[in-house]
Amino acid sequence: MIELSQNIWARYGFRGNPFDTGALSSKAKSVSAKPLSSSGRRSLMYLVYADESGDAGLGQGGTPFFVISGLIVHESHWNEVFQWFMDLRRNLSRRYHIRQRTAFHAVDIVNGHGDYHHTRSGLTPPQRFQFYREILEFLAQLTIEIRVLNVFIRKDAVTDSNLNVFEWGWQLFIQRFHNYLAHGGHLSRDNEFGLLFTDRTRDDHLRRLMRRMRAFNQVPSQFAGMPARRVLVTRVLDDPIPRASPHSYYVQMADLIAFALARRDYPRAALQRFGFETYFDILTPVLLTEATQYDPQGIVYYPR
Repeated sequence: MIELSQNIWARYGFRGNPFDTGALSSKAKSVSAKPLSSSGRRSLMYLVYADESGDAGLGQGGTPFFVISGLIVHESHWNEVFQWFMDLRRNLSRRYHIRQRTAFHAVDIVNGHGDYHHTRSGLTPPQRFQFYREILEFLAQLTIEIRVLNVFIRKDAVTDSNLNVFEWGWQLFIQRFHNYLAHGGHLSRDNEFGLLFTDRTRDDHLRRLMRRMRAFNQVPSQFAGMPARRVLVTRVLDDPIPRASPHSYYVQMADLIAFALARRDYPRAALQRFGFETYFDILTPVLLTEATQYDPQGIVYYPR
């Protein structure tokens, strides 16, 4: 574990060894030294940054999938992970000659659009795919600091034509995030709460869903014939917080993850010559495998 993380430290030129508390910036130290609450312990918070891949429509002409991926980080690790993102971007900018502020957007990187068009970036297709791969390899080494939660709606296997794909996908995602918090998160602490940050989506619809799940939320039983359980989503605080992807490095990472998962399960022939269908599996060490018992990587599929 330490060896892996020290490898990222060396490869990307981090300012300090993440396992050396003396190397933390003064800002990070001040966060770590936050005073205890009146109960004798700090209040703790997990943040999840989520993005979608595909569309939520069931009609013809859309994608056969709707994927939601979320990158989860504990507030005590937020500053150091953000700093590592900054160092990663500086390193990639230096080696690939991409402006440091250029957003990581999966569709643009893969298809060579926008800032990744060859006339603007000078990158060849193999270089763009290597660029994408290196970001995922970087994330895969943060096995202490992050977890990745994934929900995958296989729209082409849905038999209920009235299913609200957007709502059902987000309901599965929010419920799994709540369950994760209720069990103490991956740092195995108690009394955990969380906030949900999303790329701009159907913000009003998602806000209404979140409020409904907090007031009335029936969860179907895993066992045939058993009644649904009332499980209020009280661990996820406030409304979902929309962020414009270009302004959030964390949301950009979620975008890369969701697209890689979508194109692993629904590969495109044009991408297979770069082995892109294998990219998502790079993230196996940081996947939230506890999200479901029905998939070894913890991907919440519907239908199963």
